[in-house]
This record gives sequence, structure tokens and C-alpha cells, in this order.
Amino acid sequence: MSLPANIAQAILDTILGPLAQLFLAAANDDPTTAYRAASEMLSAHNAETEDELGLAAEIVSLQFHTLKALGEAFDPELPLNKVLRLRGGAVSLSRESHKARRRLEQLQRVRLSGATAPPAAASQPQFEPPQREASQTASPIETVREAVQTARKAGGQTWSQAFQQRQTAKRIADNLKKNQAEHAKSTAQCDEISQLQSQLSGLSHIAPVPGLNPAAGVMTPDPLSTAHAPTS
Repeated sequence: MSLPANIAQAILDTILGPLAQLFLAAANDDPTTAYRAASEMLSAHNAETEDELGLAAEIVSLQFHTLKALGEAFDPELPLNKVLRLRGGAVSLSRESHKARRRLEQLQRVRLSGATAPPAAASQPQFEPPQREASQTASPIETVREAVQTARKAGGQTWSQAFQQRQTAKRIADNLKKNQAEHAKSTAQCDEISQLQSQLSGLSHIAPVPGLNPAAGVMTPDPLSTAHAPTS
């Protein structure tokens, strides 16, 4: 199964280029193998128009990231909150993939039934991009190969590795914000406890009332007044 021949090669290259980078790790950084894998994944959705091809590419990308998130969630060293976050992200990606699949099936039913799409409200002037010579247009395989070489020069990171690094940095930032909030809450509690201790210390300096027994709550004779009292 091959891609439709009625779609311009520039559109195919633009869609297949980013998708091919998703398969570089499994293809051992071979751009030709990665490009072929992306082409086969798109062909499986029987896209015949530009809109259908774009939805098919969206489905493939969402499915790839869904599987990637689920795979990372199986890491036994991850804390429970990160595992739950990865699983929740996988569910959201899978939901969006099903939405894109339903839109694709709807477009294909309209195409097969022969129905025409509603006309546009107002005709817009068509923009004709300048023609480029064939020698100036890079093949998609060359584009992927240049991306691999650029990643190697930048430290050997592929697209998926860079995405994972951004996700890790985001999780670290979220944890820092959470720790700062907990620290601020703990500091406020310590300040409140210190104020209560200061108030209690001030109460301890109050002199007791002479003749008052705090335990019994009754008046007792004052020893000094008893000593100086006249005797009959």
C-alpha cells in the first residue's frame, strides 16, 4: 500500500519528515528506514486527500506518544504521582487520537458517497508560492538525515529524547513549586506557634494574688499578716 499520487510531493515530505523522526530510535538512527516506517503507518489509513492525510498523521503521532507515556509509566523507580500523571496523559492522548480517527472516517464517508463539501462563504484569492528548482528541494530522507546530524552535534539528542528532557524539566519545576508552597505553609505555622509561646511566657510573669490558693480556689491566711496579728 502506497501514499496517494494525487497529493503534491511537497505536502508528503512536510508531513512525513516530522513523523519519520519519531521512528529514528527504533530505526537505529537510519533516516531511510524511519521514513519508510512513517510512510507505511500513513498508508494504513487510506488517506486520499490533503485533509485526510493530515488527520492520518495526527493519529499516528498521538498513538506514538500514547505508547511512549505508557512505557515510561512502567518504570518501577518513578513515584506514584508521576506514574498517575503519565497514565492520565496517555488517556488524554488516546482520547484525542480516537477523535481524529472519527473525523477521518467522516471525511472518507463523504468522499466515497460523492457528496461535495459546502462552498466557502467568500472566495479568497489564491496565493501562488514561488516555484523552486528541483535542485533546491531537499528530499525528506535528506531532511531527516540533517536532523539526525544536527542532533548529534548538539549532544546526541533525538527528537524523542529532547521531548523527554522537556517533560522532565517540567516535572522538576512543578515539584519545586510544590515544595516552596509547603515550605511557606510550614513557616507560617512555626510563626503562629512562636506567637503562642510568647503569649504564654507573658502570662507566667503575672504575680499570684496573696491569700489565693490556685489549686483549691479558696482564700488562705497570709503568714505575714498572721504573725503580726494581736493576740487576745
